[in-house]
Amino acid sequence: MKVDMSPEAVTARLKLVSQLRRLCLALGQARPIGQSAEPPAVADPVSTYERSSESTDESGRLRR
Repeated sequence: MKVDMSPEAVTARLKLVSQLRRLCLALGQARPIGQSAEPPAVADPVSTYERSSESTDESGRLRR
């Protein structure tokens, strides 16, 4: 099975992964209905990404 590596297909997969990540972050902070506590603020996905990119070298590999 071959994977479509065209720029459009790669972009579509990256967008999907980004949406799934946002969903996971939102679900991770969700509370059951009926709790009276104020909902926590959701982290800004862009600033979270920028912070995580600081741990990579110039080639994009993770630093250890």
